[in-house]
Amino acid sequence: MKNTLATFLIVLSSAAHADINLYGPGGPHIALQEAATLYTQKTGVKVNVHYGPQAKWNEQARKNADILFGASEQSALAIARDHQAHFNEKDIEPLYLRQSILLVKKGNPKNIKGIEDLTRQNIGIIVNDGGGTSNTSGTGVWEDIAGRKGNIDTVTKIRRNIILFAPNSGTARKALESQPQADVWITWADWAASNPGIGDVVEIAPDYAIWRDMNIVVRKDSDVETRQFAAWLHSDESAPAFTKYGWVR
Repeated sequence: MKNTLATFLIVLSSAAHADINLYGPGGPHIALQEAATLYTQKTGVKVNVHYGPQAKWNEQARKNADILFGASEQSALAIARDHQAHFNEKDIEPLYLRQSILLVKKGNPKNIKGIEDLTRQNIGIIVNDGGGTSNTSGTGVWEDIAGRKGNIDTVTKIRRNIILFAPNSGTARKALESQPQADVWITWADWAASNPGIGDVVEIAPDYAIWRDMNIVVRKDSDVETRQFAAWLHSDESAPAFTKYGWVR
């Protein structure tokens, strides 16, 4: 009887401190990893942040995902719908926003100062676009920026200069670093903050800038610990892990 009770208590203790597993795209994972470390130090609960292109973690997420995170509303909706057996798209919760930027090669050799410069000839532009097969947060951002002022000529000239529609930010980053014809990547502030060595930041003027959020969705049948962690992510205590990388409320 004593052995049975001891085994029960061990199992109960283990369940009370079961790992919390998050899955989502690269980008927000940097801030989430720091937040997870803070939370583990505070509570003793281990939080695992799995990240990358969805194909990399999708099947494992079906088995043990407690929280899915997204890097934009449109990509988060697609991810949640792909996991609708355990996640409800209506439960997606925005956490932070970050703005679009231009990330140019070190030293900015083409002297790019703003969106208008992207319409010049011989400017090689990289943009993110999932092409209907990849859930990337950058899908459509270049078009939103180029079309902000209602000038089709701006859209046309920028489109002509796009040399790569990258399926994800990892591919886009490698192209900026390795392709001689690549001059600028239209991306997000958090990518530059997380990877300060890959290029120089050129701010996008407010009348062109686009903002998108990072978000989470908690499993329908999640336990108390998972919901407590999700609530903590909204708190001021967790905020420094996000603001450090350009995320704002």
